[in-house]
Amino acid sequence: MMILIVLLLSYPSISAIYQWTDEQGVTHFSDNESKPESATEIDVQLTPPSIESLTQSRTPEASAANTSLTDIPLMPIGISIHSPVDQQTLRSNSGDITVSATLSTTLTYGLTIRLLIDGVIHSEQVDQQFNVSNVPIGTHKLQLQIINNLGKVIASSELITVYLHRFKAN
Repeated sequence: MMILIVLLLSYPSISAIYQWTDEQGVTHFSDNESKPESATEIDVQLTPPSIESLTQSRTPEASAANTSLTDIPLMPIGISIHSPVDQQTLRSNSGDITVSATLSTTLTYGLTIRLLIDGVIHSEQVDQQFNVSNVPIGTHKLQLQIINNLGKVIASSELITVYLHRFKAN
């Protein structure tokens, strides 16, 4: 109701609008009284909104027709490490590890997958497979996270442990 009162009271206070074209051919509009002499006043006809339009609620049909992407509930997304598996021993003299993710649904725009090795962020990407090199020999904890465009973690995989060893020379 207050909005309606403010709108109705402010309606008569609309000032004149002037139009002119400068030397470069650019058309200008202004409500400022300090205008060039070539400016002409434009007759602006404003109609105040009706009370019905301000108080009318949306019908269910109109509400369903105007559904935007922000109105659609987001599907929860889950992530897990497909490979390597927990407690797996990996053998690589160069420290190469391939980490593959499994997602419960398709990764949507603005989301990325983050790989953590021993609690430290290794990289972020949209691909579901990470190829990591130069990982030191030893025991490592791996985890994947889904990150939104604001950097917030929206899903995490379980923490797994892998053992990286060198190939034995025979």
